[in-house]
Amino acid sequence: MAADKRAVLSWLADLSATIIKDVDDLADVTARIAAAPGLDAADFATEALTLMRIIAESVTAAAEFDRISVPASAIGETRNSMAIMASMGLAIAGCRVEWPSRPMARGARSRVSSAGDDGAAAADTLGGDGADLYGWLTSVTAISCRLISDIAANAAPVIRVKTGISLPSTVLAYQLYGDAKRAGELVELAGASTPIVMPTLFDALAS
Repeated sequence: MAADKRAVLSWLADLSATIIKDVDDLADVTARIAAAPGLDAADFATEALTLMRIIAESVTAAAEFDRISVPASAIGETRNSMAIMASMGLAIAGCRVEWPSRPMARGARSRVSSAGDDGAAAADTLGGDGADLYGWLTSVTAISCRLISDIAANAAPVIRVKTGISLPSTVLAYQLYGDAKRAGELVELAGASTPIVMPTLFDALAS
């Protein structure tokens, strides 16, 4: 993967800073990113993929999964390299999130599939040198989509909730589930800007 090393490493550094929570893992990734510019092209490509794997394996929440994307400003070989890494990262990360609802799991599966197609297309531009990478990415994407499908099958369906007035999320969580502690998931799924005043029409888990 020929690419602008600085752009790739800056992207990986941003992802690691916002996703990796383990202090030792973050220190290791930071040190490896600092040393990566001195690697030759082949070793750099391998190291970049390894760093993306570490980042993806640190994902536990939907918001972290959403952060893995190719920057809109990336072009040419740099974009192709990022597309390959993002496809692998999303395939790994998508299986690590405990998607709370079927729509969210299905949305993640769709994103993994699209990123996989994008990464495979980028690998295809490498010609014969990218044949093994193309096959591997295609396989990883297919496996991830199957696993996320299993998660979707076991996830709770979503219902539409309509209230006459805006209420605090804790009140609604107690009314819906008998558990005010589930207010956080209500806020996240509804996309509410504040837990104090929820929308009068929003999506929530059926159970």
